[in-house]
Amino acid sequence: MKRRPKRITIICEGYEEFDYLMALLHLGLWDSAYTVRIKNAKSLTNIPPVYQSEFQNDNADLIVAFCDTELSPYEQFISVCNKIDRFHAKKVSKHIVFFSNPCTMQIQLSHFGAVELETNSKHRNAPVIRALTGVDNYRARDEQRRQINKQLTRENYYQMKSNLEHLSRDFRVRPSTNFITLLNYLENPDPSWVERIARRL
Repeated sequence: MKRRPKRITIICEGYEEFDYLMALLHLGLWDSAYTVRIKNAKSLTNIPPVYQSEFQNDNADLIVAFCDTELSPYEQFISVCNKIDRFHAKKVSKHIVFFSNPCTMQIQLSHFGAVELETNSKHRNAPVIRALTGVDNYRARDEQRRQINKQLTRENYYQMKSNLEHLSRDFRVRPSTNFITLLNYLENPDPSWVERIARRL
């Protein structure tokens, strides 16, 4: 009998993350062993209550979060992790919170080149965004997000992964991300990792 796909919900911080994850989902590179749902928390601080609601309503086999660390000293990001840990009464956030330091644009631009952003400032990052994507004066407007995401391809997805491999996975390092771990999970036809993480919760 065919196994039911594992239901994965990814709670993301905001519209930039939501649009980006939806664009990745539509590339069709994640394994059919998973049904992936993307939910927009609409702010970093909303992630813990949205996570708690999703978990208590049994809306997925596994719920994870994807967000920015923002800038040092990372108070809001650490608070998100601590609140999820307190909800489960154990330290589990390191297994289910996926981040990008300083911002998700670090990951998006990695589709087009090897970059190391120093800030989450849209104004300061605008020249790099223009150089790599052709999008001028980036302010995260709807049309600008669409312009970048429509340039994502199956080929540059793997280029992004290759570029991320060179970054630290320590959230206190800039730039850094553990997002590649989530991507590798979702490409894996063996869904045993879902149950392995779920048992920790």
